Amino acid sequence: MRLRVLLASVLVAATLPVVLGAGPASAHDVLVSSDPAADASVSGDLDRVTLTLSEPPLSGLQSGIVISVTDAGGSEHARGDVSTDGNTIGTAVDLTDAGVYQVRWRSVSVDGHPISGEYAFTSTGATATAPAPSASAPSSSATAGTPAVGPSPSATATEVAEAQAPAAHQHGAATTIWLLAGLVVVALLAVLVTRLVQRRRGPAPTAEDDR
Repeated sequence: MRLRVLLASVLVAATLPVVLGAGPASAHDVLVSSDPAADASVSGDLDRVTLTLSEPPLSGLQSGIVISVTDAGGSEHARGDVSTDGNTIGTAVDLTDAGVYQVRWRSVSVDGHPISGEYAFTSTGATATAPAPSASAPSSSATAGTPAVGPSPSATATEVAEAQAPAAHQHGAATTIWLLAGLVVVALLAVLVTRLVQRRRGPAPTAEDDR
């Protein structure tokens, strides 16, 4: 009987630390989901990574919350501080190139113990933005245009001479007409004067009168 009691006491003493140690361990928060998810392939622009935990992080220890997003070359793409919203933590990222990215995170569980993890996802790169339609620029030939063919100096002089020729001809004809009219008038006046003079002098003496 005493042997059985002793064995039972030894068994309880051996299992008690295990049971007590399992209590706090089971209280640790765990990662429930993430965006992007582990091993996911995302396309287009990605500007934020968020992680959802089973419980909100321990209040007052925000400095212990870290999210790092690196590419294959080790370059950091997380931008700014980590934000918390209930049991969700997140950070802004700048991802434009295609490739595999590694997410490493650390938080503080409600029991005060630090928790951490990591996973990877693939990005196919930023979505190309179609250029805005714009009025097509005129070609150099259309812009410059074909020079207007203006009249050459010789052609202009010829046209002016031809335009002035009729006027000069008309002016010359009018002058000739006025000159002829003047001569006719002078001749008529001369005849008229001659007759008047003859009338005043009387008839010219004849040969019989001289006898």
